[in-house]
Amino acid sequence: MKLLIVEDEIRLLDNLARMSWDKHSIDMIGTARNGEEALLQIKRKQPDIMLMDIQMPGMDGLALARLVGCQYPHIKLIILSGHDNFNYAQTAIELGVFKYLLKPAGEMSILQAVMDAAHRVHNEFIERSNRVWLEQRWTQFLPVLNQHFYENLTYGHYIQEEIAVFKESLKLDIDVNAHYALIILDIDLMERHEPGERMSSDQFMYLIKEMLPATTYYLCKDKQDCIVAIAKIEGNEDVRQELLYVHTTIEKLLSHITQCLQVSVSAGISAQVGGLHELYPLYVQASKALQHRILYGGGIAIPYVEPDIHAGAEASASQQADKRLEMALNAADGELAMQAIADMWANLHASKASYEVIMEQLMYITGILTLFIRRHGWSVQEVVGSDFKYLHDLKLLTTPEQMYQVLQHSVNQIVSYSLCHGKKAVHKTVQDIMDLLDSDLEQEYTLHTVADRFYVNSSYLSRLFKQETGVSFSVYVLERKMERAKSALMDGAKVYDAASMIGYRDVSYFTKIFRKYWGVTPSRIKQ
Repeated sequence: MKLLIVEDEIRLLDNLARMSWDKHSIDMIGTARNGEEALLQIKRKQPDIMLMDIQMPGMDGLALARLVGCQYPHIKLIILSGHDNFNYAQTAIELGVFKYLLKPAGEMSILQAVMDAAHRVHNEFIERSNRVWLEQRWTQFLPVLNQHFYENLTYGHYIQEEIAVFKESLKLDIDVNAHYALIILDIDLMERHEPGERMSSDQFMYLIKEMLPATTYYLCKDKQDCIVAIAKIEGNEDVRQELLYVHTTIEKLLSHITQCLQVSVSAGISAQVGGLHELYPLYVQASKALQHRILYGGGIAIPYVEPDIHAGAEASASQQADKRLEMALNAADGELAMQAIADMWANLHASKASYEVIMEQLMYITGILTLFIRRHGWSVQEVVGSDFKYLHDLKLLTTPEQMYQVLQHSVNQIVSYSLCHGKKAVHKTVQDIMDLLDSDLEQEYTLHTVADRFYVNSSYLSRLFKQETGVSFSVYVLERKMERAKSALMDGAKVYDAASMIGYRDVSYFTKIFRKYWGVTPSRIKQ
């Protein structure tokens, strides 16, 4: 710590300057005999602590303390006064003087006062550093906190009083008393249909933020990684007119994105407005509106409309092509299967069905495809490949074109796989059992032990096994054992070794079974 001593008595100044400051990590950087000299030294050497007298020629100590307190508030002032004057002490305290000592103060008292001041400077520096670091971190994470706040607003997690508190703490420029509409924006194209690299959600967020006025639209991402825009409604006109302004703004935004970036983006817009604590119902409306891009295609802004509960009844009843689809799949007839899909989709699209009806029918169609695959013991993921994620989560399909493409591609994959694997296809459970028996014929497996091992009902397994292999489980096991034993004997194995290899410990019993199956004894086979 740097110390400056200000004293007009030369002998006292010399004594103070000769104190053992360096032993206590105090750097005595200079002396001054009056206030004017002290100010020059302060400017040149930037002390941390000043030890000073009150009574000095020209500018006295209190006047100096007043100037230093205004210009250099970080400097700790220690007054060494020869006057036991209460007014002086009171004024010094008011000026923020660190310590007030009376002459003749002992060397230890002066040293202790300076050390205390150095300790205070040290602590204040650390506190200031921590505060700067915290402010920096706060500034760094403020955008994240803002996003979290707006997301919680969207999901209705705050009451009105909490919103006002967050506005102050996060320094948000948002009107807590205004009304707002809600918009959800999402990129239409699926990854595998895009010609280039997919725009990330962060890039999409930045793009929307740059194109919408920051003082009117507040953005965040929801749990589905869509962009949520909270739009302020000015309230000086009819709400429907204000919502029309919002719709026009969003339509223009989507048009620019499509024309300039060749990226199709859709938006759903709430049909009502509400306060910041009433956004969740608006979010639900905007979500349902966005879902209707399945009906209208992508690249547009869709306002929420209350659904007609009678709509789609005829569409549900008119879907008759499913039987033809099942027949086509069973016959591995690709042309007939594709025509069935085309008819089902055309009927559904022409009926102007609601989103819910379309999703229900889509689930029904994908159910037919999935059930066909599972009945053959195949893996759905292996058969349909990249389409598996869409069959698993239909909400990933966002436009009619995407839905139809996935259905067509999946049907083609199933037909192709069926043509390649149909004749030798075996139910996976049966195939696993056959693999087990082939690898371990030494064990004595029964239908019940195998059923328990594969966690299936024994009666069901018995029928399934015969359906898939053409023979009963016990006959199949016997056939495999006898074939294995015959092969071993013909390769030169001894009779008891061949019997042991397939789980027979009694050679005479093995010989009896072998002769009954093959018509000759094991010894005769060896010959």
